[in-house]
Formats: sequence, C-alpha cells, structure tokens
Amino acid sequence: MILDLLDMNAWMGYLLVMVRMMGAMVLFPYLTWAGIPAVLRVAIAMMLALLVFISLGEELYYQPEMGLHTWMAIINEGLTGLSLGFMIFLFFSMFMWAGSMVDLKAALMMSGEFDPYFGTQVTIWGQFYYLLALVFYLMANGHHHLLRALTGSYHYIPLGTGLFAPEQAESIFILFSQLFVLAFQISAPIVLILMLLDISLGLLGKTVPQVHIFILGLPLKVVMSMFLLALILPLMAGGFEGLMDRFLDFFHTFIMEWA
Repeated sequence: MILDLLDMNAWMGYLLVMVRMMGAMVLFPYLTWAGIPAVLRVAIAMMLALLVFISLGEELYYQPEMGLHTWMAIINEGLTGLSLGFMIFLFFSMFMWAGSMVDLKAALMMSGEFDPYFGTQVTIWGQFYYLLALVFYLMANGHHHLLRALTGSYHYIPLGTGLFAPEQAESIFILFSQLFVLAFQISAPIVLILMLLDISLGLLGKTVPQVHIFILGLPLKVVMSMFLLALILPLMAGGFEGLMDRFLDFFHTFIMEWA
C-alpha cells in the first residue's frame, strides 16, 4: 500500500496508523524523557507510522465512515497505542521498584529526588536500576524487538478493532503480580544481606550498649549496598536479558489474544 497524496481515504488510514503509533511512543522507553523535544517524538512516530502503513496489506485497510465513526476510530486507536505503551512502561518500572526496595533497606529513601521522567520522587538505587536495565535493553537490541512487536500489532489487532476483551483482564493482573515478584527477586540478594546486617547490628547494640548503632549503621548499610551491587553487577546482564525475553513473549501473547 502506497500513500497517495491526493487520496483522502489513504490519508485517513495513515492517520489511524499514526495515532496508534503515537500513543505507544508516548510511553516508549527513553523517548519519554523530558529532554527530548516533543516535535522529535512526533516526527519519529510519523516516520514509523508511514513505514507501517506502506507495509500493510489491502485486507488490513480500514476506512471509517465520516463523522462520529471517524472520531471514535481515532480515539480507539489512541487508546490501543496507549495500552501497548503502558505495558512496556510497566515492565521497565519493575526495575525502579527493585531499586526502591534496596533503598528502603539501605536507609536511602530520604535521598530521593523529583524525576520529571516519572513525574514523581524516585530514589538513587531506583534510578540506577532503571538506567542499568535501559542500557542492557539497548545493547541487546531490545528496541528492535519492541518495534517489531508494535508493527505486528497492526496484523493481530487490525485497524478498527475494539479494545481488548474483558477476559484479558486476568492476564493483566497476572502480569502485575509477576512484575512485583520479579522486582523482589532482583533486589533479594542485597535486601536479604542488609536484613542480616540489621539483625547483626541489633545484637551488637544489645551486647554493647555503648556503641551508637544508628550512627554506625547508616553509613555501613550504604557502603555494604554499594559493595554488594559491585559484586553481583556482572551477573545481572544475563538476568536482565532473560527477563526481557520473558516480557517479549508475554507481550506477543497479549497482542495475539487481543481481538
């Protein structure tokens, strides 16, 4: 399919493709950073939408009736793109949750700062885990796989298809629960050792009351968390890659079960 500059029907089809792509790009990793101009994000979405539209077959072409049907189709495609983008955003938020668990045990929750990316206050290790996952994601060409999955969504979820069926709500709840479990598993090595350190400091405080445990424990836990992270950092690459493969499998299954 080629975009005919004089064909209004073709422009309408391209508009629907672009609206879905733009909805996904709103929450796409590293494109949501406030430092990236909005014009650049729109340009990327328009370029990708044009490539997808040209690759679509005639059987996937959808032309809504003019008037209310057109606006409903545009809103529907925007919500579809936002839903797919939110699934991707949710996956990367898992690493932020894992880092926040480490900050909680390392007594670094008070060191959080406002992050315009998330629009809320985030912690030091939460940002570190998220950026580390993003680096592994780019090194493993994960953005290629996600773009390929978004392109495939136009085949499995043709233009004009309604929002996902209520039966898929169970899959979404399963994803939420799995992400929380995986976030704990990512942070578990450091969290458990810091917990043992808290128990040891508590026993030391009972044995030697003259020792100021609070003054001693805070810097000790911070240094210990940095040391433990340096030890397990080489092992995290394989783990992150495996998590991304699992998420891509779930993402593909979610798209195929949509309609």
